[in-house]
Amino acid sequence: MTDPTRPPAPEPPVAAPPRSTTWAADRWLDLLASVGAGNARRVQRGQATARRGGVHDLEIRPGTITGRVREDRVSPYRVELTWPVPDDDAWAAAVSALASEVRSTAALLDGQLPEEAADVLADVGVPLVPTAADLGRSCTCTERTSWCRHVAAVHAAAGSAFARDPFLLLLLRGRTRDRLLGALRAVRGDAAPDPGADLDLTAGLYASRGDIDAVVLAPHPVQDPAALLRQLGDPPGVDDPRPLVRLIEQAAATAWRLAAGDGAEAADQELLLAELRAQRVGAVGSLARALGRDEDEVRRELDALFEAGAVMRTGTGDGARYRAP
Repeated sequence: MTDPTRPPAPEPPVAAPPRSTTWAADRWLDLLASVGAGNARRVQRGQATARRGGVHDLEIRPGTITGRVREDRVSPYRVELTWPVPDDDAWAAAVSALASEVRSTAALLDGQLPEEAADVLADVGVPLVPTAADLGRSCTCTERTSWCRHVAAVHAAAGSAFARDPFLLLLLRGRTRDRLLGALRAVRGDAAPDPGADLDLTAGLYASRGDIDAVVLAPHPVQDPAALLRQLGDPPGVDDPRPLVRLIEQAAATAWRLAAGDGAEAADQELLLAELRAQRVGAVGSLARALGRDEDEVRRELDALFEAGAVMRTGTGDGARYRAP
């Protein structure tokens, strides 16, 4: 029997939701910890319902989150969460602030939504996560509270959606990912070029507009291909960097031959040298069979490589053997 003189047991505090792998879900779910002790049990029941998969037809649109919550055999309850979207002026200020943050802008253009970007938006009045007071809540159940277990369930399910795709927070605030990225590129001067415009290189190659085919390229061979290697120092675990330097120089020479239009010949020579290195010491016949080529062609190329000092040769005629240094 309950003692009427005994004060009622206090409501348990709202348990902090488990931390997710993304800041977006963490911030969204942290809101549940601020709804008050009087809603603790309802919130916890709603979280459990969401974990059991009781939320169906979750939909996130600009300013609105809707979903249906089914409990056992009870007809599903329809829940709607609302949060007014910022107007265009607010978003213009937000885009301008984001464009001035190099790291945030780079991450956004790379397809990521970093937490730093959310902080920048919040500072200019466009937060991506509401407070409990900001969020409008309605449910078709008969519970006389705005934080019923069904609202909590839909809120928790939305947190899981934000964990999978943080850009849904932007959608809730009235901006798709593509629209935000387009606005950032426009502010940064990275808008798509007009294909009908005349080519203008005065602003630099990357900021130019016009037909890319009209850009005149003037490549030139690198004078010292291994200069960067020498500046950085010997790679870890390499006692003698000279073979590596030779490989770099050979690769640079091959690249130049390819760029200069000697692609087929250079490619054939590189394949021949690679096969010769694999065989360590090779004869014309073994190299021709391995490459599926004519022996006379392989012999002429090996002789040319020998004359150029690219390979070593012992013997003559059919008994000649070749080795790549």
